[in-house]
Amino acid sequence: MSDTILSGDFTIYYLDDNRQKRIKWTGAASGTRTMNELYSALQDLFDESLQMDDGIPMSAQTPVEYTIGIIDAGDLNPWYISYETLQHLTGGALQTAGWTHVDTSAIGIITVPVTAASSTIVAGDIGYDISGATTGHGTLLDLIDIGATNDYLIIRPDSNAASDNFTTNSQTITCNGHTAPQAQAGSNTGEMIWANLYSLGTIEPDTHIYLYQGAIGSDERVRIYSIADQTQDWWSDGHIDICIPIKDYTTVSYDVIDGGYVTVLARKYTSLYDSYEVACSTTSGGRNPIPLAAAPDLDNGTGYKSITTTAVATDDFAIGDEIEGGSSGARAVITYISGANPTYTFHYYLIDDPQTDFQTAAETIVNNDSDGEATKNDSAPADQGPALTTWYTGAGGTGAPTATYGYATADIDDNGSNEYYGITIDCNQCPLTHVYEWIKYVTRRGATGTTNTDGIAGEMYVGGEVYLKYSGSVSGGTVDEGDDVTQATSLATGVVISHDTVNKILLLRNARGVFSTSYVVTSTDHSGSFTPNTAAQNFSAKKQAPLGTFAGGTFFGARGVKLTDWASADENQFILTPVEGGTVTRPTAIVLEVANLVGAGETAITSDRVGVFRLTGLGGSIDKTEFSAYGGETAGGAVLDVDTAIPQDVPGKTTGGVLRLRDASDNYKEYRIRYSSWLNNGGGGTDGRFTLANIDVAAADAGTDTDTIVESGAFTNAKRGDLVYNHNRTAVSYVTEVTDANTIQISPAIASQTTGDHIELNCVPIAVDTADDVYVPLIDQFATSATASVSIVYSDPIYFRVVVRNVANTTPIKPFSTDDSTSGTDRSIATIRTEDTIYT
Repeated sequence: MSDTILSGDFTIYYLDDNRQKRIKWTGAASGTRTMNELYSALQDLFDESLQMDDGIPMSAQTPVEYTIGIIDAGDLNPWYISYETLQHLTGGALQTAGWTHVDTSAIGIITVPVTAASSTIVAGDIGYDISGATTGHGTLLDLIDIGATNDYLIIRPDSNAASDNFTTNSQTITCNGHTAPQAQAGSNTGEMIWANLYSLGTIEPDTHIYLYQGAIGSDERVRIYSIADQTQDWWSDGHIDICIPIKDYTTVSYDVIDGGYVTVLARKYTSLYDSYEVACSTTSGGRNPIPLAAAPDLDNGTGYKSITTTAVATDDFAIGDEIEGGSSGARAVITYISGANPTYTFHYYLIDDPQTDFQTAAETIVNNDSDGEATKNDSAPADQGPALTTWYTGAGGTGAPTATYGYATADIDDNGSNEYYGITIDCNQCPLTHVYEWIKYVTRRGATGTTNTDGIAGEMYVGGEVYLKYSGSVSGGTVDEGDDVTQATSLATGVVISHDTVNKILLLRNARGVFSTSYVVTSTDHSGSFTPNTAAQNFSAKKQAPLGTFAGGTFFGARGVKLTDWASADENQFILTPVEGGTVTRPTAIVLEVANLVGAGETAITSDRVGVFRLTGLGGSIDKTEFSAYGGETAGGAVLDVDTAIPQDVPGKTTGGVLRLRDASDNYKEYRIRYSSWLNNGGGGTDGRFTLANIDVAAADAGTDTDTIVESGAFTNAKRGDLVYNHNRTAVSYVTEVTDANTIQISPAIASQTTGDHIELNCVPIAVDTADDVYVPLIDQFATSATASVSIVYSDPIYFRVVVRNVANTTPIKPFSTDDSTSGTDRSIATIRTEDTIYT
C-alpha cells in the first residue's frame, strides 16, 4: 500500500507495506518542492480518516524548521525519508526524532556499511526483508552507493531486540536474493539533521556555487556531492536553496560534521570570486542565508583551453558566447577567437558541473547564444593562457609563478626593518597582470591542484585569517606549519600557514571563532602550546582572489603574502600587507635600459658585453671608490663587507648583481665578482654586506685541467664572467663558457690545475684590507637579448656611463660609449652600432 502527494512528486510507503514507513521523491529528476509544501501535503493526507491510525510523519517548529520521525506519542517506528529526497527539498531545515536505535529500548533506524566491491544488493531491493547470517533482521529502506570502499544500507530493524541489530563483522547480509559482506562489527545510528542553505546577492551568469564540508585539516575537507552521483552536486547554476546533511551517517553515532560549518564558494573564472562560511545550528539545522557577490573581473579574461574547428555553419561566434559539445556535453565560454571561416580556434574556460572538457574526437560545437554551429577537429583540447607555461615565458618570464608557504621576512619598503610574511609568490619575472591571472587560475572552481595552495585543493583555498604573536616560548611540544590549533576558553581554531619561531609570529588560515591574547593556543598535532600575549588579530581574507587582487594597474597582496622576483617594470605596481598588518610599498624605482644590443645568451661569445657605470658627477669619471672595504676577509670568503651602509640605489638587493673589488696592494688590480644579495648591518657596525653568488667545488672531478673544471651538478647556476679561484694554485680566472651543469671553461688557464683541486666561483680572491675599494656597476653582463636593463630604487640624481663592446660578433662594432643621467625617471639608451671595418 502506498500513496502519492503533490502530483506524484512524493510517494508514501506505510508500515503495513513490509514495515517501510518511508517517504521518497518520485517526481521529475530536476524537480523541487519546498519543505512547507511537503509538510502541508502530509498534514492534509494524514487528516483523512484512513490515516488516523498512522503516526504523523512531520511536525513544524517554525515555518522553516521541521522534524520527521516519531511525532506522535506511543509511535514505535520512526518515519524515514531518503537522503536523495532531501535533494529535492528547499525552503527549510529538517531534523529527525526517533531514528536512534537502542538495543532492547528503541527500534530506530540503523546504517550498516558493506564492502562495496563485493556487494550485489541494488536499489531495486529497497522495501524487501534483509538479514544477516549471524545477527540482524529488518527492512531495507535505502541504499547509499557513494562509489567508495563501502556502500551503506539503511535498515529498519524488525524490533529493538539485540538479535535484530547487525553486529557481526564480515557476515553475509542477504536481501531479495542479493548479498553483501558487512564491513564493520556493529551498525551506525543516531539522529540526522539537514540544514537549509540559500544564497542571495548578485552573481554572474553561469556561476555554479559549490560547497565544502569537513574538519579544517587539509585531508578532511570534502566537496559536497549528490548522494546519487559522487562526480557532481544536484543543483543547477545560479543561486542555491538546498538541504544538506550536517551529521555523518558513516560514523557510529552520526557525529556532527565540523561543528556544523559549511563553506560556500562562488568562483566562476573571469569573475571576482566570493565565499562564505556558515555555522549551521547543530540542533535544528536552520535556514541559513549565504550572501555572495561575484562581479565581472576585467583583469581576468584569458581562457585556459582551446579547440579548433574544421567546419562552421555560420560566422556567428563571438567572445562571451557559450558553446557546448554535442557529444561530450562540455560547456564553455569563449574568451578569444583566432582564424577565419571555416577554421576557427576558440579559447575558453569551462562552466557547468561537473566541468567536462571537449572530447578528443571530432564533435559538433553548438553556440548556445546564437544559431552558430561548428565541427571540432579531431584533436585534444590544448592548454592556453595561464594553463600554458610558455604563455608566461612569452611575457618576459621563465615560466609560471609559484607559491610557497612558510615564514619569510623582507624589507619591501627599504626602511631598514624587515616585515614578516607567511606566503611567498615567486613572480618568476612575469608581469603582475599575469601573476594575477595565475592566482585566479589556481584558485578557480575546478582547480584541484594543491602545490600552490598550501596542500589543499585550490578551489577551496581562502587564505590567511589570523595573526598571532607571543613573547614567551612554545612548551610541551612543537607548533608546526600545517598543524591544527585550538585556543582554550575562546575555543577558536585554525590551521598554521607559517610559524616564525625566531620572531614568534604565526599566520593561520581556516579560522573559526575569535582568538584572544589571554588564552593558551595548543597544536592538536604536536602538542606544543603558547599564549599569543603580544597580538591576536582575526582579519578578513581576500575573497575576490585568495592570494591578492588587482585593480587600477596595482596588485594588492593578501595579508601575509610576499612577492619576489617581480618584473622590473612592476617595481612600483604592488602594495603588500605583512602578517602584522599595515601596508608597504617599494620605494620609487626606475629602470635603466641599454637597447639595440646583440644578445644570444651568456655563453655565446658573439654577444655584446654591456656595462653601465656610476660616475662621480656630471662630466666625471667612473666612481671606483664608491665603497671602502671593511677588511678582514681571507681568500675564499663568501661575503664581502664595506665600511658604510649600502644606499638604496645600489642594484640587486635581493636579486644580485656584479661588484668590482680593487686591490690597493696590487696597484688596484680589479676583480669582477657576482653577488646574490646585499644588506646593511650585516657584518659589524653600520657597514653593508654583499653575499657572493658562491659555488664551492671542494675537490674537482676527473676531467679537470688548466682551462676546464668538472664537478657533477655544481654549475647549474654558474654564469659566463664568474670569478674562479683555485685554492691550491692561489690563482684567479674567469668563466668563459658554461658547457653544462657539470662543466665550465675558463680563461686565462690556471697552470697545474688538476683533478682534486679546491676551486670556488664568486668568492673573495684576496686577503681584503681596509685600503681596498669596492664599486658596483649598475649593469655588468653579457647581453642575452636586444636589451639589458636594471631596476633600481631612486634616491638622488644618478650620472652614468654606458659602454657596449663587441668584436667577437660576425659584424664587429667600434666601442660605444655615452654618458647620461637621471633625476628619477626611466632611461633607455640605444647602442649606436658602427661596424669596425679595420678589426681583423
